[in-house]
Amino acid sequence: MPKKPVHNLDISALHDGFYNTKQWKKISAYVKSRDGYADAINGRLWDEGDLIVDHIIPRRLLPKDKHLDTSNLWLLTRAQHNHKTSVEKKLSENVLKHASREWWGNVLREKLFYIY
Repeated sequence: MPKKPVHNLDISALHDGFYNTKQWKKISAYVKSRDGYADAINGRLWDEGDLIVDHIIPRRLLPKDKHLDTSNLWLLTRAQHNHKTSVEKKLSENVLKHASREWWGNVLREKLFYIY
């Protein structure tokens, strides 16, 4: 019997090949090094494979020339990333386009989510 996925991902976003490009792999390694393998929420150090380089503003909402912009990239653990993804599904595109690193940090750190 096939295993069920452990998390919900937008499969179409993964299948466009972006995350397998040489450019993404290079930028991803750079961000991990830049951030010292520490997650952006708690500052805890992790092994390389334990972290996900995440787009603060989702890539699907960015112009193509901003997909590799390192100022929009940070490190999250898989659990933090999954939580962020679940919150993103509840937000409008306009809110997502303007959600700052600090706002996301507060949401993920406190695990609180309010829509005003």
